Order: sequence, then C-alpha cells, then structure tokens
Amino acid sequence: MIRTGRALVAIADRENREGLAQVLELCGLEPIFCSTPGEVRAILASEADDVVFCDAAFADGSFDDLPRAISSGQLGPRVIVCARLYDPAVYLDVMYRGAFDFIVYPYRTNEVRWILDTAFRGSSESAPKLKVNRGRATSTWESRHVTDSANSLPS
Repeated sequence: MIRTGRALVAIADRENREGLAQVLELCGLEPIFCSTPGEVRAILASEADDVVFCDAAFADGSFDDLPRAISSGQLGPRVIVCARLYDPAVYLDVMYRGAFDFIVYPYRTNEVRWILDTAFRGSSESAPKLKVNRGRATSTWESRHVTDSANSLPS
C-alpha cells in the first residue's frame, strides 16, 4: 500500500508533468514541482522526501547531479527518470548512472504505484536488471514494455 506524502517532480514539459501529477495524486502523493536540479537539492536538504521524478536532462544540468548526491549520502530519495518517448540508449545511460527506475509518458497508475511501492520499501528491486539476450543487452523494464521486435534494442 502506498503511503501519503510528497514526490518532487522536476519535468520541463507541461503535458508530461501534469500527466505525472495526476497519477501521483491517485497514488496518494502530493507532487511538488521543481525546475532545476539545484532546486531539487535545496528542497531535499531542508525536507525529507522519498522519491524524485525528473527529466534525464535539464537546461542547467542533468539528473546525473541527483544520484551522485544520493550515493554520497547527502540525500535519501530514489530518482526515477521520466521520458516523453522510449529511447533504449537514454534508458541504458540513466540506469547505469544511478537512476532507481525509468518511466515513459503516458504514465500508467499501476506502473507508477508499483515503482513507488518498491521505492518506499527501500528495495532496489525496481531497478531493472540488465542481462544479455542473444548478444544484446535487455532489461526487465524493456521486457515489461517492449513487445514488438521493431522497438527492441538494436543488435
């Protein structure tokens, strides 16, 4: 069961941000909007939050600033990177650089709820495990979302 609380949302695209906000509210969380990685860090330094949803890149930096701060022990929440479109290269890049999970617009309530439940349990279970499948990298996220071979990772 998802608890009530807050989720920081640092997503530039209005439609993308509003879609996530609606789903977060359905999951019992209040979305708190931020516009830069610095603003996210400032909020997290003064108040505890468990989860941050953000773009892979910002005008003044990237999500990469957040997992680095988290892994160094400065911050505690999980960072979920959001994308407007599925791009296997971006997905692999953000997961290798420390994102907790990766999610693509349009957001599905059940999928967001599963990610949040896993994040709140403090488990790394939601971070997809990369495996080699006939000479190419695939992931549990990809197997959950990509069903047709035209959308899978290139060989």
